[in-house]
Amino acid sequence: SGMASFLKRTLGPLRTFSTSPIVRLRGPLTFDGWYPRDHKPGPYPENEEERRRAAIKYGLRPEDYKPMDKDDIVRYAGDYPDLGVVTYDHKDPYESWTDRMHRRNWGEMVGMDMMNYRGDRLTFTGLESEDFTFWASVKMCLRVLVPMVLLSYYFSRDDPNALRWKNPAMPKQYPYDFARAFPFDDPRKFPIVNYSFDVEGKGHGHH
Repeated sequence: SGMASFLKRTLGPLRTFSTSPIVRLRGPLTFDGWYPRDHKPGPYPENEEERRRAAIKYGLRPEDYKPMDKDDIVRYAGDYPDLGVVTYDHKDPYESWTDRMHRRNWGEMVGMDMMNYRGDRLTFTGLESEDFTFWASVKMCLRVLVPMVLLSYYFSRDDPNALRWKNPAMPKQYPYDFARAFPFDDPRKFPIVNYSFDVEGKGHGHH
């Protein structure tokens, strides 16, 4: 029928793409029985059987598996393993890593704090830097703090000739007290007398 031929024309290329070699080489997504939900942390293991099952799920030996502490409200994540601190510098630079830039192997477990210990970090403590000295760090702080103090003083002093973000101005004068008349009264009931002096400088006040 016409509908069948239409679907064949439209869905045919999609079927070809889904079975193409490019999509078949997507890695673990093509493994039988592999689903993303299988890698989500499960409940905290309560017995030895659950511990072994969780260790196998995360690709660890049962004797190496240790879940996050349940009392740690910040890091607790069900049965997700606590892998400790393994930084880039802990790993052998001569190992044949799958990912040489980050010294990681394919399928290697991802620690919870892995982003803090990647290879693009120049230092992990700041203290092993060869040119680190106490006074150099003090000088670096003063290079920021001293200009801040000077600028704060310069912009906030009481001198009327000091540089301001905007020129000082007196409050705007209004002929009626609009705030007093708000919301429903007539502001003309509440006139405001604003004194000034005439142009000739006679000194007579008028309004």
